[in-house]
Amino acid sequence: MRILLLNQFFPPDTAATGQLLADVARGLSAEGHEVHVLCSGGSYLGGRVAGGPGQGVDGVRVHRVNATSRGRVRALDRLCDWGSFYALAAQWSLRLGRFDACLALTTPPFIGTVGSLLKRFRGTRLVVWTMDLWPEIAEAVGTIRADGCLSRVLRVVARWLYGRADAIVALGPTMAERLRGLGVPAEKLVTVHNWVPAEAVRPLPLGGDYVGGRVRLDGEFVVMYSGNMGMAHEFDTILAAAELLKSDDSVLFLFVGHGKRRPEVMREAQRRRLSNVRFLEPEPLGRLSELLASARVHLVSMQEGMEGYLVPSKVYGTMAAGRPAIMVGSVRNEVAQLLADSGSGFAVKTGRAHELAALIRWLHEQPDLARRMGQAGRRYYERHLGRERSVPRIIGALTGREAPASAQSPEDRQPSRQAIHVGGA
Repeated sequence: MRILLLNQFFPPDTAATGQLLADVARGLSAEGHEVHVLCSGGSYLGGRVAGGPGQGVDGVRVHRVNATSRGRVRALDRLCDWGSFYALAAQWSLRLGRFDACLALTTPPFIGTVGSLLKRFRGTRLVVWTMDLWPEIAEAVGTIRADGCLSRVLRVVARWLYGRADAIVALGPTMAERLRGLGVPAEKLVTVHNWVPAEAVRPLPLGGDYVGGRVRLDGEFVVMYSGNMGMAHEFDTILAAAELLKSDDSVLFLFVGHGKRRPEVMREAQRRRLSNVRFLEPEPLGRLSELLASARVHLVSMQEGMEGYLVPSKVYGTMAAGRPAIMVGSVRNEVAQLLADSGSGFAVKTGRAHELAALIRWLHEQPDLARRMGQAGRRYYERHLGRERSVPRIIGALTGREAPASAQSPEDRQPSRQAIHVGGA
């Protein structure tokens, strides 16, 4: 088959969506398909990435269009980058000839409409991989008004796109449930968990200082938040817990990553005079194992009400690294369920800083328990998750080998006996 993969970012850019798409591209190429990637020449953080149109990578033909690349700091810059990519991707997709199938992600939102053009004029099979749900996620963080004109228009576009798609990939049962609530037929849905790109994370022994000397850990109990610090993530509870623990010199909160809220979080940590909070730039994928192994426990967060609109993919790296995790936010989402099913973590409701601090202190005082929880997470990842399970399902949906099936909703699942939810249901 001749297949088009459509996303704003692709390696060597570091955006997670592009890294995951690269694994799908390699899987398709290994099966003998002719694979084309249509992406922007701009990077996730602004500026340009290496490589030009027609560049080949691992048997995959990568076409980078000359869209603007002003970055993600201001909404106007992001809209400019999105708009230019929409226009150029539409032109290039039609110029590249007929494709048998197209896989479109949601970065930028509704880029699947380009795939719908191919379906309309070339008979191309269209699969939408929903990394997040629009406009719902924008409404939830307050970017657009839920009852505004723009929101109504975008909902019409979303319904139209879902109706045109032959299959829709959801990141978990809660997202699948949200999509069913938006009118997507269950027979179109395929539920596929994300994974660690390139399976680049392996478990490393506890106690090592793996961050290359950029921060002296000196045997501290490191509590790490690694990944995007965006509008959908919750940090007030984490900073309040750090304030409760700042008298304990052995506990260090380490934030690693970029995102729109990073400057805000840094200012708030300074205002609270949190000497136990530090910030680092992200590590390249090749050093992700070392970075994640530097922590004794990881934090995953999400604003209340965001469940099902996105799934923080950092949980997969945490499990693969063999470290326990604490989910801060709603206790009813894919991450909380994964931690419960695997016995590798806990869920703490937003605003329960005392409970979060108590859990961190407890794991600090129970190193054997923390180690066993981390090992349980790694075992679960190896048995139930990972690239070797998820990529074939996406390829099956794209090629038509695997018919979409209704996702199981969280209510239909039996909670794990190892689940511990702190702060109520």
